[in-house]
Amino acid sequence: MSVRLSKNQEYIVKKTDGALLVTATAGSGKTRVLTERVRYLLDNKKGHYRVMALTFTNKAAEEMQNRLEDIPELKEKTFIGTIHNFCIEVIKNQGNTIGLKDLPHIFESESDRIRILREVLESNTQLKEDFLNAPNKEKYLYNCLDFISKQKRNLSLPEYENDWHVHAKEVILYKAYRNLLMVQDAMDFDDILVLAYRIFTERPIVAELYRKLYKYICIDEAQDLNYAQYEIIKAICGESHRNVLMVGDPNQAIYGFNGSDKKYMCEYFKKDFNAEPVELNENYRSSKAVIIIANYVNPGNIDIKTVMTTGESEIKSLDDEEKEAIWVVEKIKTLLQQKTHPDIEGEIRLDNMAVLARNKYVFKPLEKELEKNPTITFFYKKSNEMSESESELIKMFDLGTRIIINPKDEIHFARIRELAGIKTQPDITYENGYEKLASLRVKIIDPFILEQFEVTLSAWKILSENESDFNRALDTIKNYIQKYIKPEDPSQMALILNDIEEWEKLWTKYKKQVSKENRSLKHFRSSIAMGTLQIPHNINGLTLGTIHSVKGLEYDIVFLIGMTEGTFPDYRAIKSGSDAMKEERNNAFVAITRAKRLLYITYPLKKLMPWKEYQEQKKSRFLP
Repeated sequence: MSVRLSKNQEYIVKKTDGALLVTATAGSGKTRVLTERVRYLLDNKKGHYRVMALTFTNKAAEEMQNRLEDIPELKEKTFIGTIHNFCIEVIKNQGNTIGLKDLPHIFESESDRIRILREVLESNTQLKEDFLNAPNKEKYLYNCLDFISKQKRNLSLPEYENDWHVHAKEVILYKAYRNLLMVQDAMDFDDILVLAYRIFTERPIVAELYRKLYKYICIDEAQDLNYAQYEIIKAICGESHRNVLMVGDPNQAIYGFNGSDKKYMCEYFKKDFNAEPVELNENYRSSKAVIIIANYVNPGNIDIKTVMTTGESEIKSLDDEEKEAIWVVEKIKTLLQQKTHPDIEGEIRLDNMAVLARNKYVFKPLEKELEKNPTITFFYKKSNEMSESESELIKMFDLGTRIIINPKDEIHFARIRELAGIKTQPDITYENGYEKLASLRVKIIDPFILEQFEVTLSAWKILSENESDFNRALDTIKNYIQKYIKPEDPSQMALILNDIEEWEKLWTKYKKQVSKENRSLKHFRSSIAMGTLQIPHNINGLTLGTIHSVKGLEYDIVFLIGMTEGTFPDYRAIKSGSDAMKEERNNAFVAITRAKRLLYITYPLKKLMPWKEYQEQKKSRFLP
């Protein structure tokens, strides 16, 4: 073995035939086990096959790939990535079997879906009246989106609408939304799973092909599987394929709002695959002080006898949120001045500290206090590092690249017209994306917008002639703004240059990942949508993060703030009851076990409410 493993870990690595259900508690080394299992399979199991390792995040996939980078031809021998990325590959390679000419374009953002939905509701006579009469149109739109997403997660296809048990108008809504996407040769994020499932179930010969190709399947964070994901795995495996490992921690199931449920791992997989249960409950991450509190939240989850370091923990009440923020900042300063701790390897640094809270609004008083202390640099950890360009010029360039590869895309073409100040509707249908974009030139009235549109059009022309000239297209815009943006408006220039730099980084990473003959603008955009081109920003300092944003991460020192009833657990979970409260308890467990050595938990005895009155607070039920 290339790394040292416990007896249990080694058993999981070497037990390669048959289904294994591994319940792995926080800090029990499951990433190490998964990685070494893949290594063991590639080193010891002969034959023509690939290993599939499905991860919950792109970050986890990248970490596993880095640990295995010494294996020759790793990419040819494995698929390591999220289930959505796997399904994209299936659609790309086998979509023609269900009538797809090419991989549909991904409309990944919520704003795109809202635009499509609004168009559906405003143009469909059977749906329009209900939408126009809705007292809160925004809430109505989001409820409709939630309904559509739920149906897709449940694999409720329109072909089987009689089994839906919903109102006729809801079926009409689903069909109209799906049809508008199809007309634009597009799909949303939920469609990725739906289309892959259709391929495997409607074309069993394709499922058989993948069954033979992927002789061994490993699934990480299996407690977060939803119905569609589990059914796809079942469809690939059929009745015969049983070399499947699922590993997860039921106490870290925190994505119920996305349809995830630990029952697919704990109950269905065990029954459907006759999976052998194995437990990993040793802890290699957190100190005894941390585990004691974690085991209070979820009793008996981690065997404290296996924990080697003592660590430190404290639960402290403060008068109010302002006093809480002051205490946290002072404690951080004390730790930094202290420089070392017997249980922390190396010097205490801000980079190894995090302040966590259930929701982002909890950080407001702390952020104000941190701003008074400029020596403590901090940043917010985001769940998704990808963000939209900030400058309107690069937003327009970004949107135009979508039209170049997909002239049928009316949603993003409409956004370009908005940015260009064009109120009239297009009167001609164009087969060529660049020609469609160029047709807008004569409709722009504002001379400044026209000037910027012209330079963007030059960049689009470069891409339409050669999709690999992405950097040259960006240089066209960069050269223009450096010459013509007024020096007295440096903020505008800074925004544009920063956006260009971000796109240059994305393109550079894409070129490293994809061979020259396989590169295309469409594949580039697809990779961005799927999150495989995330650029790690060089942000240093104290991490401020919500629980969902730091799942899978760990820090030497963790502060968990705002631990009052109604905040954590969240008031909505308290109101909803049983299942929601179980998930909140899991959220608390995840938050606590992000700490490796030192854990400080705080809560205010009173809070200033939005109506400017103080309200007494109760300590969270999750605390001792």
